[in-house]
Amino acid sequence: MIRRSQRFRNHLDDNLIHLHKNLFISPSDPQYYEKVIRYIDANSPEAHYKIGQKFQLKGNLKRAIFHYKEVLRTYPSPFYSAANRAIHELDQQQAEHAASMQKAFPEAEKRLLPPFMKTMLIVLFVLNLMLVFLFVGDAPIYKAISKMKVWGVGSDVTYETMDVPFIMYLDPDTKNEDIETALHKQALELAKEMPNASILIYGIVSQDNVNKGKTMLLTNDELTKSAIVIAQYHPATDRTVRIRFLNSEFEKHQPLSAIGANLVRTALESYRKDYGIAPANLNALLQDYPNNYLSFIPLEVVTSSNDISTEFNGRGGWVYNFDAADVEQMFYANAAGVGRVPYEPVHIEINKAEHQLKLVSGSYLLWVKDIGLGANGSTPQGDFRVMDRVQQPKGKHAQVYGEAGLGLGAIALHGTFDESSIGTDQSLGCIRLTNPDVQQLFHFVPKGTVVQINPTKWAAVHNDQVKDTLLLIPNKLPSLDESPEQLFHWLG
Repeated sequence: MIRRSQRFRNHLDDNLIHLHKNLFISPSDPQYYEKVIRYIDANSPEAHYKIGQKFQLKGNLKRAIFHYKEVLRTYPSPFYSAANRAIHELDQQQAEHAASMQKAFPEAEKRLLPPFMKTMLIVLFVLNLMLVFLFVGDAPIYKAISKMKVWGVGSDVTYETMDVPFIMYLDPDTKNEDIETALHKQALELAKEMPNASILIYGIVSQDNVNKGKTMLLTNDELTKSAIVIAQYHPATDRTVRIRFLNSEFEKHQPLSAIGANLVRTALESYRKDYGIAPANLNALLQDYPNNYLSFIPLEVVTSSNDISTEFNGRGGWVYNFDAADVEQMFYANAAGVGRVPYEPVHIEINKAEHQLKLVSGSYLLWVKDIGLGANGSTPQGDFRVMDRVQQPKGKHAQVYGEAGLGLGAIALHGTFDESSIGTDQSLGCIRLTNPDVQQLFHFVPKGTVVQINPTKWAAVHNDQVKDTLLLIPNKLPSLDESPEQLFHWLG
């Protein structure tokens, strides 16, 4: 990592994490995890778990349990089980310690004064002290106190303040610099109306055109979990508007949100081409063969839900409006904090020279698979469309098409039980994949997906493969019959 102002690398840069502008932290910093929570991600499971371990080693079990419980707020995470186990162990230790103390001092609890008696003794002591000042001293109370008090040269004054939280809805395409400017301006305007309040503004990315650019009082604390930026301003104590970006979760979820949205949009666009109109309900995409445009509605990864709403409310899942002018406005995430996702159809690119297949959507790469091709160049080149999505396809000979097939007309992308043919030219023209590979692709290739067969080069250069793509698949799949009785006559 080279900083913008540097001309040459510094060996320390590889060990630094960039927070914002000229602010960096090092993992070797003893306060590293505390700074991760303060500046990067207040809900980081790893940071809370490591801090919990620190407090546990110091013997501060109360603070340790607090941070372990913070880990449990994020599910799933690699630290969830360990934190849960640690909480149970600490609870057990505390119970054992209390039991041992009770055995060692069985009469101690009985000897303690009841809480009511303690309170009465304290009140009586204070009253007696005031009577001494009233009747023994020759000066009024306030003068006596002034003589006894040693006043410092300076003074620290603490004012009780009230946090007033707001939500600012941001356009997905807004740059960070413009967000900073808008938050700064809004904080100053709000402070004019509430000069003694501490202004908090949570910036949330919104797909809802009605709310974009608006600032409203926060009425639902759940919305703060979707904030990508926070601004704080308390003019009575600090003239600086403090702005902190929280982009880690946003950037993590954005690729999967885009892939999930465009998987359904690709199927919708194909349905519209076949029927001339979008379906009134997304269940029309989840039918038995040959109308199995999709095998499932993917999960929206921010909320892990695939519920469908007719309008945006931020409660999770997806929004589907079949009356929209285009598929981008027709289907999108129903979750605050998800940026605008342009329509980039899911499609397949095949490089015959490298015997490889890529499943992509825009700049996102889902899978790379090794393939087998037709002998003597019999696999054609050009653009094709997936016309059939078939599980256990039947041919003239048993198991000739493997466990699944994606029909392109005369040829198909299909599985094979002869894995030695992968990477070679042995078929009669079809594109072969191993059975596990074709099954993995099957769920992410809607009916109507374009397949680009190029003899010597890739159609485009893509980013690294998106991880955790399987998080889009719901635990329970729809019950569809995708194994027809008809015979297929692909070249094989």
